[in-house]
Amino acid sequence: MALPQLAVKNFEVRQPSTGAKLTLRPFLVAEEKILLQAGENMEDMLPAMKQVLGNCIQGEKMDLDELPAFDIEFIFLRLRSESVGANITLGVTHKEGCESTEVEINLREIKCVINEDVSNEIMLDKKVGVKLKYPTMKMMDEFAKLDEDQLQESSFTMIRACIETIYTTDGETHDAQSVPSEELDAFVNSMNTEQFMSVQKFFEDMPTVKHVCKIPKCVTCGMPFERELRGINSFF
Repeated sequence: MALPQLAVKNFEVRQPSTGAKLTLRPFLVAEEKILLQAGENMEDMLPAMKQVLGNCIQGEKMDLDELPAFDIEFIFLRLRSESVGANITLGVTHKEGCESTEVEINLREIKCVINEDVSNEIMLDKKVGVKLKYPTMKMMDEFAKLDEDQLQESSFTMIRACIETIYTTDGETHDAQSVPSEELDAFVNSMNTEQFMSVQKFFEDMPTVKHVCKIPKCVTCGMPFERELRGINSFF
């Protein structure tokens, strides 16, 4: 006789980038082992997160590599809160010279903050514009593998990878994926400082998982302070 199956209660999460509802099951011991083996190294953690989410998202399979990175981070934090518990304890530092102060955070209170005023279409001059997309999970996985020298070029690499369309006011449109690499490199290199910074600002203002911690008393100086935590690295 086969062993009985343990009941698992599904839950819903709203995908930040689209507002669509996703149904997930909590991760089980098998998935927890995957995360423990990955440890705290983001080069190993990102593939582990993707594998666990792939196992836990119910219904039609999603291409997680193509989801914006902030979607993955937010959904994973909700998954963690429903699987292991919502409360975590972190150490945060007030200022240089102060020891770390422990603070308890409820993962269900963490938001994905979206600036509705940010447009993904940017005019570089009076005639030429670009349509951008947010960095995907696959891109972030690749960036995590870059060495220190390569990371110095990460702004250029990020912008180049996230250009979706190049267009003109005359109705000319170019799909970036169809443009030869050399031409796309030359296009990005032809931007002046102001144009490059206007594109870079899109990434600075993109949605992010964040939470403001209010600590009533620093363990070292006794003063109250606040600390803003951004990105999934801040919560583990």
